[in-house]
Order: sequence, then structure tokens, then C-alpha cells
Amino acid sequence: MSDSDLLFGDDDSSESDLEPVISTKRKWRVLIVDDEDQVHKVTTLVLSSCRFDHSGIEIVHAYSMAEAKKILEEQEPFALALIDVVMETEDAGLRLVHYIREDFKDKNIRLVLRTGQPGHAPEETVIEKYDINDYKNKTELTSTKLKTLLYSTLRSYRDIHTIETNRQGLYNLIEATSKIVDAQQLPIFASAVLEEIGTLLNLDTEAVCTHTPVDAVAAKTLQHNYAILAATGNIKKLLESHEPLPADITQYFDQAKQKHGSIHNDDVYIGYYNIKATGENLLYVKSNAKLDKMGCHLLDIYTKCVAITHSNLHHKEAIRQSRQELVYVLSETIERRLPDESNHVRRVSKMAYLLAKKFGLKDNTCERLKLAAPLHDIGTIGVPDHILTKKTSYTQADKEVMGLHMSIGGNILGKSERPVLRMASRIAAQHHEHWDGSGNPNQLKGEEIDITSRIVTIVDVIDALGCHKPYRLAFQREEIESFLEKGSGKYFDPQLVPIALDLMDEFQKIRLKFPDSPT
Repeated sequence: MSDSDLLFGDDDSSESDLEPVISTKRKWRVLIVDDEDQVHKVTTLVLSSCRFDHSGIEIVHAYSMAEAKKILEEQEPFALALIDVVMETEDAGLRLVHYIREDFKDKNIRLVLRTGQPGHAPEETVIEKYDINDYKNKTELTSTKLKTLLYSTLRSYRDIHTIETNRQGLYNLIEATSKIVDAQQLPIFASAVLEEIGTLLNLDTEAVCTHTPVDAVAAKTLQHNYAILAATGNIKKLLESHEPLPADITQYFDQAKQKHGSIHNDDVYIGYYNIKATGENLLYVKSNAKLDKMGCHLLDIYTKCVAITHSNLHHKEAIRQSRQELVYVLSETIERRLPDESNHVRRVSKMAYLLAKKFGLKDNTCERLKLAAPLHDIGTIGVPDHILTKKTSYTQADKEVMGLHMSIGGNILGKSERPVLRMASRIAAQHHEHWDGSGNPNQLKGEEIDITSRIVTIVDVIDALGCHKPYRLAFQREEIESFLEKGSGKYFDPQLVPIALDLMDEFQKIRLKFPDSPT
């Protein structure tokens, strides 16, 4: 808004053609509070035909402090209130001002006191003591001065409202950005982006859109097509019914690609960001109402935040996968010196993750478990080869030596302060404990055993029973399920066993994907 837009005028015909921040579909609401009917009629006659920022004036009448309070509480907000000082009491107007500012807590409405008896409330005292925007003697309010008062207070209200709208927009932007930053995994990132767009544009009831979901879609270029990452609103319903991406959206995406930048008009916004590692990504947003410049500006900033976050998540995901692969390789090298069990730790990792998710553990805990579970038998580094690779059943002495791997693993990993390794230390030390207290090495019982250890205990047994051993054949699925059921409440947490049984199909898929492969 330029300085020329601040000129006073009866019809504001010199105002800029730029779109105002506040919607032009609604009138400026003015509340007249006075116990004299003639004052209402004269004020209405002078102000009712005025226009400001391309909108007319809506006047509401109250004839007492009590009636004004009821209107304020029940109706939509007002931009201006013209309040008589003396009504049912000599200080009714002053008390109404105090109520509006202190009890009703409306700091935006412009308050102008008018009085025909200035002696009852001296101007200097009132201006100093009460949070008002002007104080006028009714006798000096000519038609011109009353209009000037209207325009100056409405302009002040508009500018305060603009600042508040911008502040709310900034708050929404920070909130939306923080939520997508918290999306720790790429698969849920695109959905998180779309979920926050509605909140981002919801500045207030008269701003960019309503609280209903916007139509939006996130996509990335895939050769000559677009791969859909996530969708919301009507577009999501369309894609769920296996309909192709609408032609108009494809055309918008093509335009953004040709421009190598974001584009927008009154109806849609197309965000474009190109990341070297992941390629071109596009964001389509169709609001429920006309997109103004504020909304598009917020979306521009948000899209840049999305691009930065997407890039960071991509690199983070690459590091995470490399770290997990390193854990697998080290675990397989140290834990099993038998080539026919080369993928055991991978299967245990993925099965433990599934069981933890189904059990309802937090996402962060499940992710840590995925990394910690492969280290459960790392203590076998301290077990001699002739025992570890023995092709016959263990003697009691062999079992005692093998039993040392729990404490060895727990001690090795327990030296770290890293959350994943601390979890791995507990798992290594406890994964041979039994629910009934008959396990080793410390005969822990029930919930004394860490939940992650109880999970790994089950999936470790499931996978071990499904493997061929030199001294026995692999168990069939029915035999494994029977073993779990008989061990529920004895070896295994009885809450976890039914969940594990429900996941047997998924566990079988993991075994098929990562079979034991002799090298």
C-alpha cells in the first residue's frame, strides 16, 4: 500500500487499485452507541453512503451500555464504535470502553467517545485514563468532520488488521514449516506438506480460504510423466478412484517446468523447486477462495522451506541407509560366522520394526529399534569359533560359554551414550531373558525386561526356528506358531505373541526377500 493510499476523502476514489488485504466482499461494521434516537438518525444519514477500500458501511445501533455489550458478544467484530459518554448513567460510555478493552479484550476495534456534556468527562482526563482513539464534542462534529473521523479510524483499523493478518500468516508459516521439518521420513514428507497448506492459508475468516481442505497435489517429474507423491481434497478422491491427473494440472506443471519457477493466479498456485539430488518437484494448490498476494507470498516462502527440508531429508535418508547397511555388515561379520545365516540380522531388524509399530511404540523408538536389533548378538565376538560353529548340539559347558555373549554385548555397547547404542546394549544383555523369570543372565521377569528386548526375543526366535541348522531342519510355519503359543507367558510377553502371530505373513515376506544365501 503506497502513501497515496492514505489520503482522506469522502469516497476514497483516489485509492490504489491494488487488492486490499481484507476481503472486499464484506462491509465495514460500525457500532453507534447512544441513548438519543436523533443522534443515530443523523449519524446514519451522514455515514451510510460512505465507501472505504471498495466496501460500504454497515451500521448497527445500540441505545445503552447493556445493549452494546450484548451486541459485541453475539455479533461479528466491528471496525469502529462511536460511543456516547452519558447514557443510562453519567459514566456508562466510559465503563463500556473499559469493558471492551479489559474484559472483552478487543484491542483492534477503534473507539471514539462522543459527548454533549463535556463537563462530565473532561477530555484530558479521559484521553489519559481510557484506551480510546478519539474524543469529540457532538457540537463540533459536522458532516465533513464526521466523515473524516470515519475514514481515519477505518484506515487505522485496516492497518492494524493487516499487521495482525501478517503476524498470523507468519505464525502459520513457522508452524507449518516446523511440522514438515519434523517429518523424519521421506515417504510421509509430501503428505505433511499438503496437510499444512490449509492451516497456512487460514489467516482469518475473511482471508484466503476457509477451514475446509484445499485441493492440492505434490508431484515429482519422472521422465516425461509426473509421479504423484501425495494429494488432498477432491484431487485425492479422484486419484483414489484411479483417475488420471487432470489435464489442467498437468498443463500448469508443464508451465512451471518451462519457467523453472513458481506461478500463480487468482485461482491456483504452482510451486516449483529443483533439487539436484532428487530432481524437479511440483506443488499444486487450489484454494477455496481467491488467492490474494499475501497467500501467494506465504506459499512462495513455504515452497522454499519445503525444498530445503526435502533436500536435507534426502541427504539424511541416504546417511541413515548407509549407517544401517554398515550395522548389518558389521553385525553379520561379527555375529554369525556361518555363511548360511548371512541375512539373519536384516530379517530380525525388519521384523522387530514391524512388531514394534504394530504394538504401538513411537515412531522414533521404532526407527532406533531397527538399527539396534541387528546388534543383539554382537557379544558372540567373545565366543570361540569351535563353539560358535559347532555342528552338533551344545553340551552344558558349551551353553555356559555361549551364555557369556549377553553380558559381553551389553558391556561393549553400554559404553556409548548414543540412544541407539544404549538401546542395543539393553537388547544384547536381555534378549535371552524369559517372561516368567527363567531366562539368563539375570532372571529378569515380566516388565523388568525392556520392551525392545522382549520384541527382539520373539522375532529372533521366529527367524532362528525358520532357519536350517546342522543339527535340525527348519520349522514349518505351523510349528513356529505352535511354539509361540506354548511359550506365551513363559518365554514370551503374552501381549506380543498374538501381534506376532498376526504378522506371520509379513514376516514370511521378509524371509523371502532376504533369504540365507551361502557365500
